[in-house]
Amino acid sequence: MKTLQILPSLELGGVERGVIDLARAMKARGDETVVVSSGGALVAQLNQMGVRHYALPVHKKSLAVFKQVNTLAEIIQRENIEIVHGRSRVPAWIGWMAAQKARVPFVTTCHGYYSAHFFSRVMGWGKRVIVISRVVGRHMIDDFGVPPDRIRLIHRGIDLSQFSYVPNKYDSVPKTLRIISVGRLSPIKGQVDFLRAVHHVRREIPNLEVWIVGSEGKGKTRYTELLHRTARQLGLYSCVKFMGTRRDIPELLAQADLLVLATRIPEAFGRVVVEAGAVGTAVISTRVGGVLDIVDDGENGLLVPPGDVQSMTRSMIRLLKDRQLCRKMTAAMRSKVERNFALDSMVEKTLEVYREVKAEKKILVIKLGAIGDLILAVPSFRMLREKFPDARICLLADRKLAPSVSSCPYLDEVIPVDRSRLSNIFYLLRLAKRLRREGFDVSVDLQNSKWTHALAFLSGVRERAGFRRGKLGFLLNRAETPPKAPEPPVRNQFRVLSKLGVQKLDDRLELWASPRARRNAETWMAALPEGRPRVGFVLGSSPQWETKRWPIESFRELGDRLARELNASVVLIGSKEDVPLAYHYLSRPADYVLDLTGRTSPQDLIAVTEKLSALISGDTAPLHAAAALGIPVAALFGPTDPKRHMPPAENASVISKRLPCQPCYSGRCRLAEKMACMTKISPDEVFESVRKLLARPAAAVGNPRI
Repeated sequence: MKTLQILPSLELGGVERGVIDLARAMKARGDETVVVSSGGALVAQLNQMGVRHYALPVHKKSLAVFKQVNTLAEIIQRENIEIVHGRSRVPAWIGWMAAQKARVPFVTTCHGYYSAHFFSRVMGWGKRVIVISRVVGRHMIDDFGVPPDRIRLIHRGIDLSQFSYVPNKYDSVPKTLRIISVGRLSPIKGQVDFLRAVHHVRREIPNLEVWIVGSEGKGKTRYTELLHRTARQLGLYSCVKFMGTRRDIPELLAQADLLVLATRIPEAFGRVVVEAGAVGTAVISTRVGGVLDIVDDGENGLLVPPGDVQSMTRSMIRLLKDRQLCRKMTAAMRSKVERNFALDSMVEKTLEVYREVKAEKKILVIKLGAIGDLILAVPSFRMLREKFPDARICLLADRKLAPSVSSCPYLDEVIPVDRSRLSNIFYLLRLAKRLRREGFDVSVDLQNSKWTHALAFLSGVRERAGFRRGKLGFLLNRAETPPKAPEPPVRNQFRVLSKLGVQKLDDRLELWASPRARRNAETWMAALPEGRPRVGFVLGSSPQWETKRWPIESFRELGDRLARELNASVVLIGSKEDVPLAYHYLSRPADYVLDLTGRTSPQDLIAVTEKLSALISGDTAPLHAAAALGIPVAALFGPTDPKRHMPPAENASVISKRLPCQPCYSGRCRLAEKMACMTKISPDEVFESVRKLLARPAAAVGNPRI
């Protein structure tokens, strides 16, 4: 496995040392690491290990830093990087964009707390978000909305071979007792509280030597001067040594009798506590942050409230006087460090995250509607599942229509949205934010609108497939050019799927009714006499497509003839808007006609269609449902092209007059002879089609193919 680690610099620090340790351990296991940073003292160690380092200015907090995205993307592709791992906000932004461009997974590690503004959000955009302590994990969940299932807890690990543990350290009492404080000099680190506690301890234990290790940083001296003044005022200057920045911290910890961490705010982790445990030095810490993952109060160390000088004083006196307690606690801490904080454990858990990320594929299919279009998309769902059997496949569909495919076995989840609001930029951004939390790797845009193109891009999907249409088509990076000639809908979708490696076209339609819908259908159909053919009439169409409607008079004439010559019952199907059309059948006998207009849900429609012997429909949803269920269907095409919209069906008859004006793709007819494409379809020719369909074995009454 080959990964790229990107961080601001390689100066001395816990994050930087962790990257060096990880690179060394991965190389020893035969894995490769490439490191990108602005440089620093630790680059020499990478060179000695034979780990490649690229020096880029990825530490600068300015917009100019984004010029490095293309450079980093080229490095990713040239080095055949499999995973990009960002470890700080500015490098993470560059790494995320470059990973998107190079189409490789992106992972983050959150090494601390981040202010809750947009610039910090990138730390939660990893396919996996590694946190170094439970408190940081809770911070990312609560403040950045990272789903818990994308969080992975991996404590920082240390190379135990670099730390000499002396189990008999507390068997004797030295003449001078040493207390050490390690960390950046800052008011939030609590060094003033520490000095005040030392002042009280010294009254009872005068033979003390105190080491304060750390510095403020380049050009900063104000707090350092305050600490020096405090030491003088408390009469501690003779026993306190300010040691500055040191590289021999393990050795210093080993020489100390007690480590005190006095921080006032939550520490993200507390590596120095782990290092003290590795060498066998007793620990006192304030009860904050990630330290709670390390110190079990009273068992392997002592915890005190932050800012509580008296509690800190009592705890320091207790451990400095009780060598047997120190021996017990340091043994327990060393054991916990070996179990939970060893470098090998950190490396193995990190590699497991990498393997998990490589193996996982989350696919978002975008098909908002209408119902017929969703039915026609089912073969695409099946082909994707066959190509990616272990992937998580989710469908984004209109809230009103989602139930029609809710039982599809090829989908793991149907995400309902308000299609009508997608053009609202605020709704679009909220939806994109939600989808980004899901961490989709691939989007398959079967809707192919400018809004769905934008949605896939804003959702952070790495590979975005679809037909390049409109001004936002450039947002797709797995784009297909729309064909010039009309072609069947499933074959058209297959062009997009082929961009993802799907090689075999399978255009079989399928649908599944829920048990509740089947019970509803049984109840309704019980009103019709058994033994008669049941022929469904789809009376209407979408309100925007009145040109798809066959005249109601033609339906009445056809129904009468079906009843008279074939002893068939008629089932009227339609939406609430089609209810007035059914009034024309009020005078017909109850055993001749069953009126279900305005009564069926999308799932009910599927269950009712299963019970039919044949269906007569224009280019609308029930036509697709019948084709999917294997129900014989007579399809009446007017303003649309059957070559493009007729679903795959084994037992179907397509009736189209092929007038010069067809197909017009207009919802309203503007010709003098209104809707001639539909009115010229005669009841007689439809009757003959239905008669032939019913004569075939597949149309046996009560035995539809499902």
